[in-house]
Amino acid sequence: MDKKIICLILFMGLFVGCATSERQGRELYPYSNITSMSAFRGDENYQAFDPKDVESALPELGDLPMPSSLKKEKRARQYTGIIKNKTNYEVSVPAGNSGSTLVIPAKGFIEYTSWARRFDLTAYYDGKPFYCMKIIANPNTYPFMCKKYDFMIEIVKAEPKEKPIRKKKGIKRKKKDDGVKALG
Repeated sequence: MDKKIICLILFMGLFVGCATSERQGRELYPYSNITSMSAFRGDENYQAFDPKDVESALPELGDLPMPSSLKKEKRARQYTGIIKNKTNYEVSVPAGNSGSTLVIPAKGFIEYTSWARRFDLTAYYDGKPFYCMKIIANPNTYPFMCKKYDFMIEIVKAEPKEKPIRKKKGIKRKKKDDGVKALG
């Protein structure tokens, strides 16, 4: 019984203590509605936050430096090209617009789509990197099967050479004597 009374008193004290605590100071206004925070500064309102006074505040997006590789890309465009596999192996390449894998059959080709003008692509054979390609797309430059494509890449890798067959040396045979040899 004593435990229940103690728990009830603690619960009531916690409830009353949280309900009566109020924040001191003025109401804070959303930053988007205020044009100038200087009117709200003062000793009585120490809770107002002015990001313009903070030295580490971020600049506007237009003021940030941009890498030169991004400046060359004007706007996103779909580039479609052909990847030919001229090896005797079935290779796979990762799809550019999803997490899937595209399989290129031996001595076959696929149509590949990318959203970047310059990109690197790696072909895999049995899960291991097989052939690396650096692709630069030039719009409608490569004619193939009654269409014009933006890029065309051939996967050509030297096949392992067959081991050379050694010529066997001739065996020298000793002439057999026709006569009988005597012992001793």
